[in-house]
Amino acid sequence: MKTRYAVQIAAGAVLGAAGILLPFLVAGTEAISSLLVTIGLVILAVAAVRHWRFRDEPERDERTQKIGAYGISYSWLLTLVFLALLFWVDYLGVLALTVETVLLATILLMGLSARIFQWYLFRQGDVA
Repeated sequence: MKTRYAVQIAAGAVLGAAGILLPFLVAGTEAISSLLVTIGLVILAVAAVRHWRFRDEPERDERTQKIGAYGISYSWLLTLVFLALLFWVDYLGVLALTVETVLLATILLMGLSARIFQWYLFRQGDVA
């Protein structure tokens, strides 16, 4: 196992354990405790999946970096078009939008579309 994965797994375990122990040591820290446990579990899961997926092979090479960059570029362009559409929808009074709605929709669109574009391009094999 690469030391990088071992350090990430250990950090996730320490954060999760700290989150579990914190309410017993300090009163009124349930929210912080919950946050620490969640962050620890996410770090632990990501490190475990990466180790399972890549083992001792390199995680990145020129092709994967290029595909990742293209996927993020396409996601950025899609998000820009989405924001322009939201502007016109709000400007013309078609739909009343709140700041929270726009921010949540934009964040979700950016993250999901980046992963979908990268998944699609990886399935294609390369970018032209």
